[in-house]
Amino acid sequence: MKLNIKELLDFFDDKKDSQKGDANALIAILGEDLNASVYKSFRENKVEILEESISQGSKKEKRLDRWILDKKNKKLFQCEIKNWAATAIGGKQLKSNANDEETKKVVKYYWDRELNNNLSKRAKHPNGVTKVLLKMRPPNGYKSISKIEPLLIYWMPISSDKKGLNPLSILTVKPLHLSINPNFSKLHIFSVSLYLRQLYKKGEGQKFIDLDMPHFEHRIKILTKFQNKK
Repeated sequence: MKLNIKELLDFFDDKKDSQKGDANALIAILGEDLNASVYKSFRENKVEILEESISQGSKKEKRLDRWILDKKNKKLFQCEIKNWAATAIGGKQLKSNANDEETKKVVKYYWDRELNNNLSKRAKHPNGVTKVLLKMRPPNGYKSISKIEPLLIYWMPISSDKKGLNPLSILTVKPLHLSINPNFSKLHIFSVSLYLRQLYKKGEGQKFIDLDMPHFEHRIKILTKFQNKK
């Protein structure tokens, strides 16, 4: 499925043509499909998004959103996806054609906010973000893979990297001094917005991104059936 990059950035980062409730409704339809598929595109389709559920093995224990398999490096990413956008969470607006300095300011705003909230040592852990640091039970058929790493995928422009523009950053967990015993020393953080901005600014700007989004396509087909085709 081909999606318009500028329209995605305009809607989710700049609230363009957005009415109350639009963002939450669209995010519900897109689910985690969009963010996971953009990460797959970033990895040049060298990873596979698995359909298996991801949990610690008990109904009462924490669950995450996706297993992502890196076949070449024989590695599994246990992934938590946050669809948070300026439209949905009252965040900072950022235009699709924003320059690097404007982008860096918004990235820093979001990163500082996460450090002072979800990633703060004063926060309750594990929370909706730090649960990604708890080791999940590998899915059936992949239990022989010993290398498992945590991955946080955000929509919003965010990065732990000081340069503030790299869509993928890696955070060392120990200096956070979280009130849990994390099973991992490093946390991968990916920003969908920053990656799409990179594509949009290349040359004359890439207009579309081709994504494999089976769940979203299925929902679109259902919605299409509701239309009056006369």
